Amino acid sequence: MLGHRTATGTLTMTQVGVSNIPDEGLTLSFHEDAAALDLTAPGARFVQPVTADVLLKKAGDAVSVTGRLALSVMFECVDCLREFLASFEIPVEAQYLPGSPSLVAGEHVMPVEEAENYYYRDDVIDLDELVREEVLLAMPYNPLCKPDCRGLCPHCGVDLNTETCQCAPPPDPRLAALRQFFKKP
Repeated sequence: MLGHRTATGTLTMTQVGVSNIPDEGLTLSFHEDAAALDLTAPGARFVQPVTADVLLKKAGDAVSVTGRLALSVMFECVDCLREFLASFEIPVEAQYLPGSPSLVAGEHVMPVEEAENYYYRDDVIDLDELVREEVLLAMPYNPLCKPDCRGLCPHCGVDLNTETCQCAPPPDPRLAALRQFFKKP
């Protein structure tokens, strides 16, 4: 069984039975729709499914996952407000362990080695959360259409990447005292 049975008895490609991973490893390639992964990011529109190519290898009870994710996202530039398409190739490297960490109530410090692990139950690894987290971590906080985007003129609103505005440049506030000096009769 490569996948886990859903309520209808069908298997999904993002769920893998640990006991079915051969000693040499298991290579998986799948496409997952952004909506199925609950992927949402402000100012981003996922225009195609996430493509995953991963290798799962067992070492005792632990399962390592390595590979890559690929996707294209339509963003709105934070400076000029134009939409642009960005493609991502995200390397993936994770480890799944059986069970889940024991969590005590309240705040506590989680050791780094525990925070980087994923956990599986009932001999089934679900790759959805790994894919979702890796994609969201790769999303830019302030997406720019290009590194040197000039944005919009704050006075007339013209796109400075395509046009030159006719607004006078704002006076340098550091020279305000000098301007006042020359205004005196």
